[in-house]
Amino acid sequence: MGAYTRLEAVNEMLLHTGESPVSDLTGSSGVDTSIAETILDQKTLDAQARGLANNVTIRTITADAQGVIYLPADTMSAELITSVETIRSDMTYARVTTRGWESGAAYFYNLTDGTRVFTPAKKYDLEVILQVSWVDMDTPIQKDITMQASRQYQMLSQGDGAVDNYLAQLEQYYGAKAKGADVRSKGFNTLFMQNNAFKAAKSRTSRTSSEQLRFWNSHGAD
Repeated sequence: MGAYTRLEAVNEMLLHTGESPVSDLTGSSGVDTSIAETILDQKTLDAQARGLANNVTIRTITADAQGVIYLPADTMSAELITSVETIRSDMTYARVTTRGWESGAAYFYNLTDGTRVFTPAKKYDLEVILQVSWVDMDTPIQKDITMQASRQYQMLSQGDGAVDNYLAQLEQYYGAKAKGADVRSKGFNTLFMQNNAFKAAKSRTSRTSSEQLRFWNSHGAD
């Protein structure tokens, strides 16, 4: 959970353009505040869409009785991990994408076979990027988003080049802190990775055939 509130973020955006801070974010706070909030929301979505430590996870979902795999309501992006075989004779596995976002009920779609029907009642593993609220993001991420939003808001409302240069430096500083904090939170290493890299490495077929030469031993013993 981050310690930086949306009100503090919006007020920092307003201050960077020489405007007075507000005491709340209700509908009566003014047009400038609404614009600042809109830009802040856009930058928040941009940051979360990249995939952060606290909004990327692995989930197992069961296809419904019709074989449709619906995504969680708070999903921003999803990738099916479980391999799906195709009915085509010239291919082994199907390419799976997502569709149905405009309806509010997104689902996986078998692009290779042209269908959204998978095996009914079967469990599928997927990696999802979830949309989280402002308070559920880490403080360094919140500050990075605020600096990006401040810079854009200042250029749209004032267009001051000197201020933009100052905000650009702050953006780089807080951007570096945010990336560092996110890497620490993810704690990735070669043994425990969410993308199954270690599992795939363990599953490699060992080469035991004497007919297969290896470069390091292709000339035999000295």
